Amino acid sequence: MKRSFNLSAYETFSHKTDFAMSKHSTVGCGGNARTVFYPQSVAEAKALLSKLEGDKIPYYVIGNMSNVLPPDEGTETPLVCTANLNGVTVGEGAFVYAGVKSGALLSICKRNQKSGAEFLYGIPCTLGGALFMNAGAGGTYIDEIVESVLVYHKGETKLVSRKDCGYSYKHSVFMKNGAVILGAALKLTDATDEEIEKKESFFKARRAHLPKGKSMGCVFKNPDGFSAGDLIERSGLKGLRMGGAYVSNEHANFIINDKNATEKDIKTLIMLIKNAVLAQYAIWLEEEIRYIPL
Repeated sequence: MKRSFNLSAYETFSHKTDFAMSKHSTVGCGGNARTVFYPQSVAEAKALLSKLEGDKIPYYVIGNMSNVLPPDEGTETPLVCTANLNGVTVGEGAFVYAGVKSGALLSICKRNQKSGAEFLYGIPCTLGGALFMNAGAGGTYIDEIVESVLVYHKGETKLVSRKDCGYSYKHSVFMKNGAVILGAALKLTDATDEEIEKKESFFKARRAHLPKGKSMGCVFKNPDGFSAGDLIERSGLKGLRMGGAYVSNEHANFIINDKNATEKDIKTLIMLIKNAVLAQYAIWLEEEIRYIPL
């Protein structure tokens, strides 16, 4: 049973109340979160998370809210947003805090003539979210440039080596062990402006066909040997609508909110897709999106 949350005991921590998730999530739906905390430093994050855990208060970590589906009812669960953990130090590689957005990281890399992160071009994520789910594009994933990840875990902050991050396709150990990502040391290489621009152009071209509009990006992971989008398309589900949401006609692994869709609309579409693909291909699709708890 969830412990009641007494906000007055947390007033010293940077926070906002009545946070409209529909205005901050890229899919544009969901009710209000009662409280969102914005730690301003690693020290504040550690103090906040330690207190929440000491008080046995469940919490949920957010970044850019680009691959989450917020509940229509809103949430009483305190959200911890890493947006203000937002700095980059460039040396031979770079140390990047969790709240840094992909576009900002690429601008800093280009300014310092550092290459390696171009595959993040156009992905609407923060570094923390990318590290959490091992984000990637064009067959390149972020684990390939990770040296170590700074996390908060069980009352302490520590560096986790790449080999201990448990990375695989759209997966990391952080999805299972409850560690909160605070930043990471990345391996980058020296490159000319022209070399960097060429790589960015490659990934920009790969994303040009992706649907516009309010979405969570790809909803499902690709099963071994298959494309989730292809399975959905071959199941005849392109254009399928539920309320204010529909399966994109451009890329069947996207669900678009074009008419004030609710979480219920989108969840219903997700289940219809999973059941249809199961019935036709005996494959149970697994979501890569995340669900914010009540």
